Amino acid sequence: MEKESINKNIILVLLILTSTLMTMANDLYAPGLPHMPEYFNTTADKVKLTISFWALAYGSLLLIYGPLSERFGRRPILVGAMVIFTGCSFYCSVATSIEQLIAARALQGAAAGAEGVLVLSIIRDCFDEQGQVRAFSVYRGVCAIPPIITPVIGAYVFLWFGWQANFILLAVSAAVVTMLLWKFLTESKSPAINAVSSGKIVSDYLQLLSSARFISFAVIMASAIAFLIVFSTTVPFIVVNILGFTTQTFAYLQAAMMIVFVLGSLSANRLAGRLTTSRILLLGIGVVAVGSVLLFAIVQGDKLTLATLAVPLALISFGNGPVLTTAPILAMNATDSATGASAAMLLTFTSVLGSSTAVIEGALNDGSARALTVVMVSVTLCALLAFATGTRKK
Repeated sequence: MEKESINKNIILVLLILTSTLMTMANDLYAPGLPHMPEYFNTTADKVKLTISFWALAYGSLLLIYGPLSERFGRRPILVGAMVIFTGCSFYCSVATSIEQLIAARALQGAAAGAEGVLVLSIIRDCFDEQGQVRAFSVYRGVCAIPPIITPVIGAYVFLWFGWQANFILLAVSAAVVTMLLWKFLTESKSPAINAVSSGKIVSDYLQLLSSARFISFAVIMASAIAFLIVFSTTVPFIVVNILGFTTQTFAYLQAAMMIVFVLGSLSANRLAGRLTTSRILLLGIGVVAVGSVLLFAIVQGDKLTLATLAVPLALISFGNGPVLTTAPILAMNATDSATGASAAMLLTFTSVLGSSTAVIEGALNDGSARALTVVMVSVTLCALLAFATGTRKK
């Protein structure tokens, strides 16, 4: 039975609105990335740090947000972090150097981390496992709809008003959502006085880190996160600099990938109740594997065009829908640790691995798309091995 103590529909809508802002933080900004080196008189690699550092900072406070939300409740931590996120978004819009923008984005990412922990925690608070699959599939699917249009909006806002305007738009949107959270978000977890005791925190985190099942499903989730980060940092340069298309073309490609991701996420909803959660996850990983191998073959065979790039990326995007729907559920249900601690450790683990993958791709990048293919095949292989470990019978 799903828990009935709160209005789950209102909660889910508020979580979707909050998470949409986190995707906007990168999607509005990504179309202008290829033009930023000239604006700041810097290198493309340094501009990419505005996304990589955002992701690294996103994971920097996750281990703190978890216990704090157990001690003081989900609502005050989420609302407080959103206030900081709003202020950092305004600060990004007035940065006058690439170093200032990197710093502002890092602060913004650190505040955004509360959203990740608390979305996972609140959904687990309110639903049983089958309900979590359905809720996550709707959540992932609906959250992916705004990014279908925000890259296009970001591209035109950039062309008409400059990159600063995108951060102003983000800040205004964040202010509105923060007010809605303040007014309508109800508490889903009774505060626990001992949640921030060092003994409890260490015990929960050690239990998670010693669980092969938790680590395995966390690695699988990290593989999907890695694709999202690498897509944002690498594909714009492939489309604009290698294939010679416009910024708007990348925006439309990104929108198309998000549509496919929505379909993948909603497919998990349809499969919930018919297949086990682990079976749905395996199907997702399988589709990602096909896309990764196809992308590798296309690039290594010098057959790269916009169309041949889009097809394997679409397969990877579709497969990551069920992966990101089911992997968090299986990871958080792997132990009996506190929900906030589980969510915090999961997101810390996946953020570090995901952003590190982007850094590795950047180090391997030789100006072609080959580094992207090597990274995608590697992380997919890791996901398959992790699945075998995580579902192995004791």
